[in-house]
Amino acid sequence: MTARFRAAVAAALFHGVLFASATAATYYVSPDGNDSHSGKSEAQAWKKVQNAVDQMSAGDTLVVLEGIYTGRLKIKSGITIKAKNPRQVIFSGAEPLTAPFEKHAGNIYKTQVNTEVKQLFHQMKPMTWATWPNIQWSENWDADKKWLQASTGTGPGVLKSEAFRQIQDLDLTGAYCFLRYSKGNSCFSRRVKSFDGSTLHWDDQDFYSVRFTGEDGRKGSPAAIKKGKAKPNVRAKFFISGALDLLDHDGEWFAHDGTLYFQSPDGKAPHPSDVWVKTSDYALYETEALRQVSIEGIDFFATSVKLSHPENREISFANCHFNYISSELLFVDNVRGPLADKPIEVHGNSLRLTRCLFAGAQNTGLKLVGSEISVSHSVFAENNRHATFAGRALALHPSGTFSILRNTFFNNCSDAILITPNATYRESTPPQIAYNHIFNAGIYNSDVSGVYMPNLSQHYTEFHHNWVHNVKGNGLRLDQAGEKLSVHHNVFWASKRGMNIEGFGNFNIYNNTSVHNHEPCMITRNVVAKRKGTGDAYVSNDTSFPPITDWNVLNNLVQHFVDRVGPSEKGPFAESKAQGKLHPERAKSIALPVQDRGAVRGNLTGFKLDIFANGSLDQLNLIPTDPAVKHEVAPTPALKKQQVNDLDPFRGAYDVGDLGWAVGSGWMPYGLPHPTTMAEAEKWAKTYHQLSVVPQVAEAKLPLEKLSPAPFVAPPVDLPERPAKKPKKARAKK
Repeated sequence: MTARFRAAVAAALFHGVLFASATAATYYVSPDGNDSHSGKSEAQAWKKVQNAVDQMSAGDTLVVLEGIYTGRLKIKSGITIKAKNPRQVIFSGAEPLTAPFEKHAGNIYKTQVNTEVKQLFHQMKPMTWATWPNIQWSENWDADKKWLQASTGTGPGVLKSEAFRQIQDLDLTGAYCFLRYSKGNSCFSRRVKSFDGSTLHWDDQDFYSVRFTGEDGRKGSPAAIKKGKAKPNVRAKFFISGALDLLDHDGEWFAHDGTLYFQSPDGKAPHPSDVWVKTSDYALYETEALRQVSIEGIDFFATSVKLSHPENREISFANCHFNYISSELLFVDNVRGPLADKPIEVHGNSLRLTRCLFAGAQNTGLKLVGSEISVSHSVFAENNRHATFAGRALALHPSGTFSILRNTFFNNCSDAILITPNATYRESTPPQIAYNHIFNAGIYNSDVSGVYMPNLSQHYTEFHHNWVHNVKGNGLRLDQAGEKLSVHHNVFWASKRGMNIEGFGNFNIYNNTSVHNHEPCMITRNVVAKRKGTGDAYVSNDTSFPPITDWNVLNNLVQHFVDRVGPSEKGPFAESKAQGKLHPERAKSIALPVQDRGAVRGNLTGFKLDIFANGSLDQLNLIPTDPAVKHEVAPTPALKKQQVNDLDPFRGAYDVGDLGWAVGSGWMPYGLPHPTTMAEAEKWAKTYHQLSVVPQVAEAKLPLEKLSPAPFVAPPVDLPERPAKKPKKARAKK
């Protein structure tokens, strides 16, 4: 392209923008409007949002007046849709019932429904699918109420529990057992085949395959038990849902063959208009490419968004609240489960989400795929409530740079943030994950992180100035075969482990503070090639496993810090040990204390907590008061080449007397307090570790209208067929 041609294109685009802005119009829509009106004022508002969108042109804005709009909307490029009054405009996937309830038995009432019931709300509050043990939304993180313990006799396809004596007379055939098995990474829902009052048999087809359930099933498989590598799984925990006989508590419901059974919270016959059920999985669903679309101030209730075309451009959501994100009742296994997941999902280039809320997703909250992605000043809460390893509060699959800036993540099971760069990733400006507040992650998962990076190169993503605490697993985890990551000026506390950085190299880890964690922070060098692949240039094949000397690990203030050999390389390590080929230091221990070696220097470990303004958790303040944190390690030309340009001449995330820096979204939903100090953050985490925050939405008294006159049904999810079992080969007789 010549310079003259580029200038002509720029001029054309400029004049096009001027023309669009000059001719742009503002329209209005209201439940009290009329589609025969002009739509150009509140008094002349249109009625159906879809009618308005159909008549809009690029550059136009649609102002939506207060109301609840149900169904699905087909949007177009170049338009803005915004609420006149945020929190008073709701796009809803649920609608109120119309058929009256009649008494069924006791306090249970029934009515006819013409939809599959996946979510049910009474007066806009979530109700519970008939479940044992009885539990309400606010009790979800109370493990003693959520889970029952398996007992002796539990094994493949068989579940026994001392608690079964409480329900020994119930008919559970056809119900579902939600089961955390073996490793306990995920909760899989499996159909109950039979129950005789003391023993429950469940459908364990494919359950022991790595493909279907990962290590959760494999570690408790019949083959593992037979070989003595596992014991019958008495560590399993479970609950049971989806049977009429389980409906015995206020707020529970069950639906079968077009009949809905419900026991309202007050025990009285419910009014149909108070009971809302999901009728549309998506409020926005578009497979065609979109450009320059902005959604502002709209709340989405019991529904989702899917804009899946990879050529989408300039899509933004601002000040939108997504409550009770659309979901399925069941997560069957790792193959079918994610296909039934319905997060807020947007693909494309230049995606912007700011001051949004993502709350109450059964599995994943937000999924973004593409480049030039920005998520800022948003809150992620109460997502992935049954603990599926495939579900995350924020799942990001970038093909180019991104920014996750000043967000708050709390009470999310599994990882708060998952970053898996696509193989087509194009490096430009280094991505950043900065000034976020991440806590209470992975409440029920056994293998979880605040931020999890499982795939290869992170393209020098900068993870900096974050608070990460009260995480069941790792605060930050870069998995095996990792490359190119900078971690600096973060504070980790009260988790299983602060940092766990593993891979081949090109890492800059400096000026971090980590205290009050149960296990040491770890740096782990991989020395042999991994099945997930990497560049040959990064594989040393040095199976003497020498201590790390060439990673830039500098000026960290870490209570316990080790350089270890990773679990994936225990085989080569054992072989070298048997042959006497280990490095002299590594021969002493598989985990070495981090100390000055080459580019690993200036780190302070083994310190007492009295070097801080307050080292106790209840009054936590990790600003140092002791000059022991002073240390003169400045960036050298070699470090600058590795993009280490802001190394501070002190150890840890703060200097003596530092004024600190703010993290998080700057706001919290539902009137919750926003913690601004470490002591407040720690108290907040403990308060809500067992108490689930119930998402709140506007009352149903808002006027009701349809988004579109035509109902929309999303394309069905094509679940893969179960693979046919290969016939066993007859063993030749000797």
